[in-house]
Amino acid sequence: MKARNNPFASERIEALAYRFPPGDDWQRLLGRLETLGWRGALVGPHGSGKTTVLTQLEPLLVSRGFRPRRVTLRAPDTQAERQQALASIATMRAPDFIILDGAEMLTTRQWLSLQSAAAACAGCLITQHRTGRLQTVLSCEVTPALLEELVQELCEASLPEGEAARLFARYHGNLRECFSDLYDRYAG
Repeated sequence: MKARNNPFASERIEALAYRFPPGDDWQRLLGRLETLGWRGALVGPHGSGKTTVLTQLEPLLVSRGFRPRRVTLRAPDTQAERQQALASIATMRAPDFIILDGAEMLTTRQWLSLQSAAAACAGCLITQHRTGRLQTVLSCEVTPALLEELVQELCEASLPEGEAARLFARYHGNLRECFSDLYDRYAG
């Protein structure tokens, strides 16, 4: 199978709409963020949709007059790379809206620098794996049922009975890893 025809190709995964918990949606999320002075956190484990929320939220922030500026930190980043990211944030001013994906990578000193820089910006939204640094505006949670729903949307077919639960357990709820496994299966 050609990569572009694989239902689990990254372009198809990235095009999936974020699934809010029942009773929640984009307007409620924006309302919570506004109530908190446009400062908050998306919280959840690896592969739970935090980056997807950021990507899909950016146009909504633009429509409200903000200028989203995303900075992404990942585990292989060196301290020098993190310092460079913080230096870029230090130059931001309103209507810039800081979007920091991977705030758990910051040391306490770096976090304090970020907070100082964020004061000059119109807003600050971070992702992290646990609550703590900013008030949570959305907890990203996943279930085997959600995995099954997303697979159904991507393939227009269901996984074999119990397979969503097995994948979910194998990858500790990381949907990104579940999709990678399914990509490899379809490619083979």
